[in-house]
Amino acid sequence: MMNANANGRGGAQQPLTGRPEPREPRIEPRTPSPRAAEPRAQEPRAADARAPESGARASVLGPTLRFRGELSAQEDLIVQGSVEGSITHTQSLTIGTDGTLKGDIRARVIVIDGKVDGDLYATESVSIRATAKVKGNVFAPRVGITEGAFFQGQIEMQPSGAAVQEHSARLRQAALTAPAIE
Repeated sequence: MMNANANGRGGAQQPLTGRPEPREPRIEPRTPSPRAAEPRAQEPRAADARAPESGARASVLGPTLRFRGELSAQEDLIVQGSVEGSITHTQSLTIGTDGTLKGDIRARVIVIDGKVDGDLYATESVSIRATAKVKGNVFAPRVGITEGAFFQGQIEMQPSGAAVQEHSARLRQAALTAPAIE
């Protein structure tokens, strides 16, 4: 009977015990491993394509960060901390829900979820979301303000980014000459 059990392990023990059942799944992944390797090869491609887009594009200034001065960058930026000073950006700038800014912002795209006390100059668009509190003027070709947002200031929509930059230069000149008149 031991010989029958030895021969019967492949057939008789499968229904009686679960030992061969784990062995079969072990065998199955081994045989379709080339098939499993194909989807795995596809999945990293998708993950690799996503990682550089989100990881390489956005830098985050965390909620415990306190920054004073002029900040400039050429990559997407998310501010969750506190900034006192101006920000000049060539890409997208987001002031997160925990973020606060006292100063002017110049960027291609500006998204406000937090608090800003200053003027916003965008060459493409400004989006003020429901959780935002903005005190300042907005200069951009496209402006969106979500219901529930607090906004105090004026909006001037220019047809192009060059007009926003030109207007910004005029405002700076007017600010410099105004104290001299008084």
